[in-house]
Amino acid sequence: MKTITSHFFEFAPTREESSIPETLVRHLDLFSSIATESFYMVDVQQQRFCYIQPHTSFLCDYAAEEALNLGYDFYPKIVHPDDLPTWEKMHRAILRYLDDDAEKRDEVDYFSCTFRLQHKYSFLSHPLPQMVYHRLKPVWVDDQLRYLICSVAGTSTKEALRMYNSDGKSYEEYNLQTHKWKPITIKPLTEHERVILMLEQQGKNVKEISSFQILK
Repeated sequence: MKTITSHFFEFAPTREESSIPETLVRHLDLFSSIATESFYMVDVQQQRFCYIQPHTSFLCDYAAEEALNLGYDFYPKIVHPDDLPTWEKMHRAILRYLDDDAEKRDEVDYFSCTFRLQHKYSFLSHPLPQMVYHRLKPVWVDDQLRYLICSVAGTSTKEALRMYNSDGKSYEEYNLQTHKWKPITIKPLTEHERVILMLEQQGKNVKEISSFQILK
């Protein structure tokens, strides 16, 4: 196998060789230099990390090398104990979804869910919990699910496990009690709603937004 020299392997298990397709490596290498969210990639078959961006949002102040050595055993160290069973159920649900119906693979854009991580700090006696928004993008190799590219970002909103369709118009939500997926259609924003959202993102307050609407 051709040896690939890349910044990508600075935090990968080996810098000499990899079973990861070279094209995927190049794309991840480029993305890692501009990503503002923490992201990592796992080998589903081997249950190990292929890459971890050295970002505290996911590592929770552990070293990337420690996570790489532990593989999936790293999750119990960083996921809040009360959320770990739920995270494990959601992870299994994702794998079952991708394994049960091969015809639906092309419909999948990504999965998302929220759970709490626990950050350790030297000046605190107990880890500090943080809710994170987790997205997982499946990657297929030779018609087999091989990798999950995952991003992690802080959030204040709790959400159920979802599978977003590639058409951008719908998603499916997973019920942890019934173990079933419920299809939901995404209602597109009106032009008026998009303007309000844009103004809000610009830091406008309610009075300023109202004034803008009056002048419209």
